[in-house]
Amino acid sequence: MDEATLKAKSHRFIDAFDHLDVGSIADAIGPGFVWFEYGRFADRETILKIVQTRIDRHAAAHSRTWSNERVYIGESSAVFIGDAIEHVPAEGETEAFDKEGWNTLVWVRDGGAWKLAHWQWQRGGIDAEREVWNERFRHPIGFKLEPNQLLVDSVKGRKPGTALDLLMGQGRNAVYLAKQGWRVTGVDISDEGIRIAKEAATRNKLKLEAIEADVDHWDLGTDKWDLVTMIYAGDDAKLVERAKRSLKKGGLFVYEGFHSRTGALAELFKGGFKILRNDVVDDIADFGLRKEKLVRFVAEKQ
Repeated sequence: MDEATLKAKSHRFIDAFDHLDVGSIADAIGPGFVWFEYGRFADRETILKIVQTRIDRHAAAHSRTWSNERVYIGESSAVFIGDAIEHVPAEGETEAFDKEGWNTLVWVRDGGAWKLAHWQWQRGGIDAEREVWNERFRHPIGFKLEPNQLLVDSVKGRKPGTALDLLMGQGRNAVYLAKQGWRVTGVDISDEGIRIAKEAATRNKLKLEAIEADVDHWDLGTDKWDLVTMIYAGDDAKLVERAKRSLKKGGLFVYEGFHSRTGALAELFKGGFKILRNDVVDDIADFGLRKEKLVRFVAEKQ
């Protein structure tokens, strides 16, 4: 079985399930089939009963939009992994909605045919990412709780203004800036991180605007901030470009994170910025608390 065949075969099975084609489903799955979703298991007989129940209540068909597909093919087994947005139609009093998740399908040889042995669905998209970070912040180990030292050094002696802390996390840097007199907005997808940051600000009698949002879709504004931080917030060049546009003239961009490409940030800040720091160092990372190759970068908008 080649890559195109495996993808098509996997799509046909999911499509049969979405459209309640019990015959095609029964033909595709093997006798040892196992389905796993939300911590629940189902064998061949059970999943066929689930489909029949949906048929009996005249449930509407679902559909999916696929992306990020991968295949792994061996002599006797083949694995399809795909991210899909599932479009769930309205039913009864439940309105239509979409849910994103990863589908893993494991096919095995059964004589001269390929049969589905395992299907697993797990939550994907922004909801899955949010829960990962929520869990990290519920158990605050393995990362620094004090403010980032590069940020502390960079704002020392600088007149406070408006500050944007991107991917704020539990708010260690946002709260520090607020203590120094900055008017701080922190953005993060983690509602747990937002909660912790707000509680810290309240305890310290500080004003902090904490926004639960996906930074990929949140408007950073233009010429709005005197300071923008990306502290262990990834190295997405598109986000960096948006951060640059959002800074006022004279505004400061402060970045620390894991090293990926030496000089990459300097290339992005070639025009209209004065680079104040551009260091690649071996030091203890704020996240992981072990020695890593890190980038420490500071630039001022001219």
